[in-house]
Amino acid sequence: MSSSVFVEEADLHAFVDGELDGERRRLVEDHLLQHPEAAALVENWRRQNAALRAAFEPVALETLPLSLRDAATRAPAPAQGPIETGAVHWGRPGAAPRQPRRIDEIRASRRRQAIVSTVLTLLAGAAVAALVALIFAGRSETRAPVALNILQGYVARAGLTYATFVADPRPVEIDAASRAELVSWLQERVGFSRLPDLSEVGLRLLGGRIAPGVAAPAGLLLYERADGGRVGLYFERAFAASAPQGPRAGTGSSVTAIEWRAAGFAFVLVGPLSAEDMQPIAEHAAASVSTPEPQR
Repeated sequence: MSSSVFVEEADLHAFVDGELDGERRRLVEDHLLQHPEAAALVENWRRQNAALRAAFEPVALETLPLSLRDAATRAPAPAQGPIETGAVHWGRPGAAPRQPRRIDEIRASRRRQAIVSTVLTLLAGAAVAALVALIFAGRSETRAPVALNILQGYVARAGLTYATFVADPRPVEIDAASRAELVSWLQERVGFSRLPDLSEVGLRLLGGRIAPGVAAPAGLLLYERADGGRVGLYFERAFAASAPQGPRAGTGSSVTAIEWRAAGFAFVLVGPLSAEDMQPIAEHAAASVSTPEPQR
């Protein structure tokens, strides 16, 4: 029976939020492999989540002013009854006095206004971004095919993942010193656990991490040269039938990316080196991931 019978949109939301157990997550991953349109929808949700975190996380991490911290720890003032002034109120006979608005209602109203304002701002920003994307998409139609390949597909995700983590103080989640843990973790989450030894081409393994893929999690291994330059090996499951088999290079603004397919995965080697320097590294890595593992 097809997995689509059991996978609903609520399952896709839970999958993006990481709220599924192991068996249910594997069922959703199989469903995404069979339904590219659902995989694209999940990828869009992930990008929206990342954009929201990037927009609001700096605000959440700001230090509260001293006045607000004092107000939060101060004991609430005792409730007071109506103030008797002795004035005569000439109103409608029998009419109940008008109750003042409670401070909680005022605060709730202001919060609602702030939320509405934030949503409208995000929608306006998304509209502007979509317009800019359409303008640049129209201009990019005259570019060379190699340049287009750098802006889409596996290479684009590899470049984004590399740029996100390469300069981070902790660029990997599990370092190379915990090799057994790293291998087991990549096998469980990504389905591929080979750690190519690139020491012969001057690269030392730092470690690895998990990154979002289209239909399933992707992996990123980071290597470092003696001069401190870092090169990333990105890989995720490939489901395109017309996939390139050998390493294929392209250059972006400041990095070079080389893509190839092997063992059912798409690999992208990305780093701040020239295509001539990256090509032998890619060939060495491609030979390593394509060689059958020794029998244990």
